[in-house]
This record gives sequence, structure tokens and C-alpha cells, in this order.
Amino acid sequence: MPESGVTTGQLKQWFDAVDRDRSGQISAKELQTALDMGQLKFSLATVAHMIRMHDKDGSGSINFQEFEHLTTFLTEMRSSFNYFDSDRGGSLSLDEIHRAITHAGFQLDQPAFTALVGAFDPDRNALLGVQEFIAMTLFLKSCSAIFTAFDPQRSGKVTLDFNQFVYAASNSR
Repeated sequence: MPESGVTTGQLKQWFDAVDRDRSGQISAKELQTALDMGQLKFSLATVAHMIRMHDKDGSGSINFQEFEHLTTFLTEMRSSFNYFDSDRGGSLSLDEIHRAITHAGFQLDQPAFTALVGAFDPDRNALLGVQEFIAMTLFLKSCSAIFTAFDPQRSGKVTLDFNQFVYAASNSR
């Protein structure tokens, strides 16, 4: 993942290095390769979610401009992770996670927070590494966008039928 201060030219070189078919678009698999090169290992499902969140033209892949936006998001999430990792141990404790998501504007009650962390803490040690933190933040952003789409009056509450629930749940991961 690029550190802040990476030039557009350097990003373009990185993009071109993984755009194997020279289409000007990178697929989830190609993005996964790019992220691996940047020392971030994500599942293909998480990478596909990143593409869905940043694919503004609906192509199913990302072009260079969308890649720039994604790398900005990843850089911001890494910076947030580092800021809230108060002991510099390379993972966030429950308190640090709570402070980070609250700082990002998400207000969750305790049951929702516990379920959220549990979904992104596969070894159940109550710690998240940077990859898990980024995946969790991506999930929260998706949930927020989907919730907002179902709550145009901004009431803070939605009613969903089963089909809408399946749609919302499917698009949040």
C-alpha cells in the first residue's frame, strides 16, 4: 500500500504493473496482486468488496482514477489504524477499535459493536490487525451507504422486507 507522498506517476506505474491485459482496468485478482505488493494481504472476497465500493462506472473492475481513490482510502485507513494503535503493537484492542470507529463517525451500541468486532476477529483474541481493521471499516462504510439509501428522510430507522434485507446484506460484504 502506498505511503502518503506517493506521486500520481508512481501510482500509475503500480497500476500498470498489475494491469496484465493492458485494458486500463484492473480486476479483483489484479487488485489483490497489487495489494500484496504493498504488503496488504486480503481475501479475494474483501478485494472484490473494495472494487464494488470504488467502481463508480459500474464496470466490475477499477480504472486508474478509481484506483487512486481506493489507494487514498487505504492510506487513510492505515493512518487511522496507526493513530489509534497507542501501544504501537501492530493491532488494535477493543478500546482502540471503539475509539477509531467513533472518530470515523460510527455510533454503535455494545451489542452491535461486539458483533462487528467478532465478525472481523477470526481468532477471537479481541485484537484487529491492519487488514482486519480495513475490512471492518469497508464493511461499516458499505452498511452506512446501504442504510442511507433505505432511509432517504434520515430518520435513523428503516423497515425492510426480506428481499430488501437480502439485498442489503449481500451488498455489505
